[in-house]
Amino acid sequence: MKRQYFNGNCFKYFFKNPKFKTIVFIHGLGLNQDVWSWQVSLFKNHNVLIYDLLGHGDSKDPEGEISLNLFADQLLQIINHIKLEKFVLIGFSLGSMISRKFTSLHPSMVEALVLLNSPNRLLGQERDEILERAKLLTDKGPESTTEAAIKRWFSNTFQKSNPHIVQLVRNWVNNNRKEIYSKVYPLLYYGSIDLKSLNESKPTLIITCDQDFANGPDAAKEIAKNFQNSHVCILQNLRHMALVEDYMTVFVKIDEFLVSLNLH
Repeated sequence: MKRQYFNGNCFKYFFKNPKFKTIVFIHGLGLNQDVWSWQVSLFKNHNVLIYDLLGHGDSKDPEGEISLNLFADQLLQIINHIKLEKFVLIGFSLGSMISRKFTSLHPSMVEALVLLNSPNRLLGQERDEILERAKLLTDKGPESTTEAAIKRWFSNTFQKSNPHIVQLVRNWVNNNRKEIYSKVYPLLYYGSIDLKSLNESKPTLIITCDQDFANGPDAAKEIAKNFQNSHVCILQNLRHMALVEDYMTVFVKIDEFLVSLNLH
């Protein structure tokens, strides 16, 4: 599947059958649409859209104030371009925050939500930590934070057994331009504040991992309080990037959820 471009946005749309339900995947901060490669190949009975967020991959840089609204508008542009009317939103990390914001703005389009390892950074200490990292990114670039991120994202065993995958992810992060990456990074905190008062009734699966210390079980349970129709799933012995490290388990959980809603 070749990359497609519209108004500076880079995406791939795997349209297989007009009778299939559509899934839209939204990647996380510092990554790109290719992080979904392991998942896309498994969803054989769905049409699938993946794309690069503004300032990531091959999409254009964001213009104006960095906000969840800005990223929600980007998704709306792509959705309208390919004429999608209804779909399931699956977001990872920052992508899960964008999924929530988009759903609040365009509820009739979203049939269900899957939130993977979603941030819920509401404390002053968390704000300070995020802003400190953003400053480091501004001063020294992505390489200054990547190794610490790799340790937070993958288990020690996976890092030792899969150096080629870890290096691939490392390259993705390091390819970000520091001027843009550092501007988007604070959204992990300010986006959490933005979402704090939003309540949602869409069927929602909230998945995180027991070793994802920044976005783990406590964060997932707090997020679930804003969802009337949600289920929290905690994966064991995994960190932030379960969608890559144990992609099959993540797929099975999502697939079971979709089957339960007759969205398969």
